[in-house]
Amino acid sequence: MEWLVSRLQSFAHAITGVRTLLEEHHARLHLLATVLVSALAFALQISADDWKALLLTVALVWLAEGLNTALEHLCDALHPEHHPLIGKAKDVAAGSVLLMAAVAVIMAGLIFAPYLAA
Repeated sequence: MEWLVSRLQSFAHAITGVRTLLEEHHARLHLLATVLVSALAFALQISADDWKALLLTVALVWLAEGLNTALEHLCDALHPEHHPLIGKAKDVAAGSVLLMAAVAVIMAGLIFAPYLAA
């Protein structure tokens, strides 16, 4: 029984993490993009393989955003005042999200273009 309680507590912490992530402005933009892309995919009735590529791409954007947010919170807790190296670390994490989002836009174009052209 103790194991089950521990697993439920872990799940509750994960839900809290998702809520914390969704408090971030950029995460809300990713959520909007996720909803719009998913709606378009349903409307265009994309193939199972295209769904797989789309879901993996969306998941990678969310992973990047989650890790970026976690790093920012950790850095702010450890060193609240500005520090150039922490600034660089935050910039690299944010840049990774930007790069992944750019790849996601390209991926969406590759997936949706044939359906929209038909």
